[in-house]
Amino acid sequence: MKKNKLYSCEDLQGSIYFGPNALRHCCQRFFVNGKMEGDVEILKVKSDADINVEKIISAKKKIIDDLNNNKKTPCDGCPKLQFKEWTDIEEIKINKISLEAHSKCNARCSYCSDMFYGGLNPNYDLNEMLIKFRKLNFFDEDVAITWGGGEPVLLKNFRNIFKKFIDSKYPKFQDVRVYSNSIIYSDLIHQYLDQNKIILTTSTDAGTQETYQKVRGVKKGFLQIFKNLKKYNTKKNGNIIIKYILTTDNYKNQEIDSFVNLIKEHNLLNCDFEISTDYKFENLDLEKSLSMVYFYNTLNKAGAKFIHFDDHVRKRLFKFFKENFSIKQMEENKMFDNLRKYFDKDIIVWGTGRYADEIIKNSFLFKKSKVAYYVDGMTKKHNSFISEKVYAPDKILTSDNPILIASSTYWQEIYRKILDLGVDKKRVINTLII
Repeated sequence: MKKNKLYSCEDLQGSIYFGPNALRHCCQRFFVNGKMEGDVEILKVKSDADINVEKIISAKKKIIDDLNNNKKTPCDGCPKLQFKEWTDIEEIKINKISLEAHSKCNARCSYCSDMFYGGLNPNYDLNEMLIKFRKLNFFDEDVAITWGGGEPVLLKNFRNIFKKFIDSKYPKFQDVRVYSNSIIYSDLIHQYLDQNKIILTTSTDAGTQETYQKVRGVKKGFLQIFKNLKKYNTKKNGNIIIKYILTTDNYKNQEIDSFVNLIKEHNLLNCDFEISTDYKFENLDLEKSLSMVYFYNTLNKAGAKFIHFDDHVRKRLFKFFKENFSIKQMEENKMFDNLRKYFDKDIIVWGTGRYADEIIKNSFLFKKSKVAYYVDGMTKKHNSFISEKVYAPDKILTSDNPILIASSTYWQEIYRKILDLGVDKKRVINTLII
């Protein structure tokens, strides 16, 4: 397979986001000179005829060529761009698809993109497009799939498309995620959760009815979300992520306390938790930054198994603390207390992407500790990282070193793989890293 050393990114190389009237390379949003950019389009779609493999490859090739010939592109300034060896774009297979083909939703969240307020149906037959790509062998042997939108369960033929793809032998899905607000209970989602075939992410974003109405834009559904999550959680497989997106309306400590109390009341502490923020914020202020730290610590004290900051938060937090606090000040405020047991240790880093690079370069942890070695589940694609050899997962069985999960997207799946290998969960670093 031909490779070239140039500027590109994982999404340009192998992602398709299916929108109602367009295909996109990604859902990445970033700021350039104070203006938000991103959501880069592959092509507009008015009918099935507008979608074909040649057009997709051609659009991706143009952006990559322009990037590497100093021409203006919609990707300029994106933090995901990397200069390294990439597979020739004409030989690519799609390894990630996001199904956002409709914008119908039963909520009106303040942080959501305007494109999802219109209630649009797709201009094409989504099922036929996926079948078409299958027949053309356009999918990689392992495909990550995300169901979003709008609210997925409101998509026409959701059950049919969902069942066909989840139960298919090709492509083989390495990861199936469903993003649902869980206002409506789905027996099909419940079935696949019980079978451990999918991961469900639900944003709740409030601890009280009043705040829920402000953030989610609807009166009904607040307590129903928690009730439905409790129904879904019967097998306790660790495949439910409860997300909280901090906005100007829901970040106060009292609101966070109320949310955590509801989590305890509905026996959801065994779920995983993801803390995020409104993507429209370019930076975090003092109040919101400290609120996120408080949120993390409150969930941790309550007994939550795994707590994670997503891409929107992590980078902004690193930047805020770096610009506003000295290491001495952070130590005085006991921000590193839970990290101290990992100081002067050799740490196994599972992950070979941007997350790993950022943490190693910017976190206080790696000013006090060093990397033992790197691990990745896809060593065929990632056999080296910053000039270091990358090992297969079973390498972690040869020592008792602490393990840092350095992935913003697949942290939960990695955690499950670690436990499946029979590794003591106490080895996994599960504490706030600044």
